[in-house]
Parts: sequence; C-alpha cells; structure tokens
Amino acid sequence: MSQPELSVVIVSYRCGALLDECLISLDANRASVDMEVEVVDNASGDDTAEVSRRHAWVTTTALDQNLGFARANNLAMDRARGRAVLILNPDTVVPPGALRACLDELWRDRSVGLLTPRLVDLEGRLDRRCHRGFPTLWSSFCYFTTLDRVFTGPRSQRYTMGHLPETEAADVEAVSGAFMLMPADVMRRVGGFDEQFFMYAEDIDLSLRFVEAGYRVHYWPTVNVVHVGAGSNVAGQRPPAANAAYFRTMAPFIRKHRRGLGGLLLAFTVWVMGELMLAATEVKRRATRTP
Repeated sequence: MSQPELSVVIVSYRCGALLDECLISLDANRASVDMEVEVVDNASGDDTAEVSRRHAWVTTTALDQNLGFARANNLAMDRARGRAVLILNPDTVVPPGALRACLDELWRDRSVGLLTPRLVDLEGRLDRRCHRGFPTLWSSFCYFTTLDRVFTGPRSQRYTMGHLPETEAADVEAVSGAFMLMPADVMRRVGGFDEQFFMYAEDIDLSLRFVEAGYRVHYWPTVNVVHVGAGSNVAGQRPPAANAAYFRTMAPFIRKHRRGLGGLLLAFTVWVMGELMLAATEVKRRATRTP
C-alpha cells in the first residue's frame, strides 16, 4: 500500500451536521491530494459517528468514553501513514484546492514545522486565535474582557498577536488546533499533544514545543479556511463556564513553560481566577434557577 501524502485527523464530539459539511469539503480536495482521513468520535452518544461512516473513504473510530482532545488526536496520529499530518476541527470547511496550496507551502521550506492558513468565520471575519503568542496573564485578561480592542499594543494583544497584519504571512508562537499542518517526521520528533490537557492549551503547548525544537510556526493567509465555531468563541460570547475552564487549564500550562518562582506565582494567580470565575458562574446559575 502506497504512502499517502496527507493524513487528516478529526476528533469529533456531538457535531454530526458540522462534521458532515467538513467531510464533504475534504472530499472536494481529494482530487488534488492523496489523503487518508480518520475521524475519532469522543463518545458523542448521538449520530456523529454514523454521519462519519456515511463517507466510505473515511476511517471512523468510535470511542466508548471521552478521552479529551489531546489523547484522542494522539491515538489517530500514532496510526497516521501520511508524509504530512493535519489536525482539523470538525467545524471547519476547507475550500477546494486549499489543502494542495497549504501542502505546497509546507514542502517549500523545511524549516516550517507547523503551518496554518487564515481561519475565518461564516462572515469572513478573522478567527483571531489562528495566530497567537504565549498567553500572559495581562493579554489573556484583555482578550476575555475585549480590552485588547482598546489597548492595541503587542503586550495587550500578545495572546492573539493582534498587532500583526492579518493579510501578511508571519512566524508566530502558536496557532489554533482547528487547523495544524505538520510534516509527519517533524511531528514525531517533537511529539504529539500533552495529554495532561483535556481541553484548551494543548494546541498552544504543542506549538511552543515546535518553536523550542527549532522549527518555525507559520501563519500563511494566502488560503482562507472557514472555522464555523469561531463566532461562538470570541470574547464576550463564550459561556462563562468555558472561560473558567480555560483559566483552570492555563495554570498547569504556565507551570510547564514558565519555570521558577515567577511561573509558580503566575500559575497560582491564574488558577485562582479560574476558581473565582467558576464560583461566580455557579452563584449566577443558582440565582437564575426557577424555583
């Protein structure tokens, strides 16, 4: 059996309709890219896995428990046979020819270890998380409170690197897990996702490890890929519990990447913020609950 050029890995959870649109869009790219596609369903408990199985060219693995984003992706990446591996969200739509263009750019410069295109929502607006920096406490606070739209300097906008022109290619510190394209040999050298992160931070962590290993993490806006979920993930629209979960996850992430007393204090501060946000969410839920 010949080696495919690309292995596409999609971890799904309760998103049958969106997954179907994603797979239809990938089918339109198969004429220009020799690819294998594996969908790992994280125990959705609905028809998501059945939707995947309707596409005969897709390998579907239905798990009996939710292993989280990182571990489920690692399971599929361990089986990937392609020269390149693409981590793709099920709520994306990839235009015809987009994968061919991204692969050509990836192969053009072997110093690039991780590549992402310009991710946009259904209205064509930039998903600001598709090019990111290390999430400092201040930049994360500005992002979730939308203050980064007021304070436009690199320090305030570091989390989304909003100071960079969105139409210009640039090397960044991190990209979104919605679309992460990597040479398979480089991915195996760097390692897969850190499974201590069940949700959130695993894509930033992996990106930073590519940088630490000496590879470029490259934002390439020549191609647009629709990320349907982006609209519900902008600051101010995320569910409060999700914001709390983000800050709780960022504490071990910061401890991993910021050594010493400063990192310990920052991680503790972020953890406290997450606990306070979670407590406030519970108080609000109880106050609004119908007797």
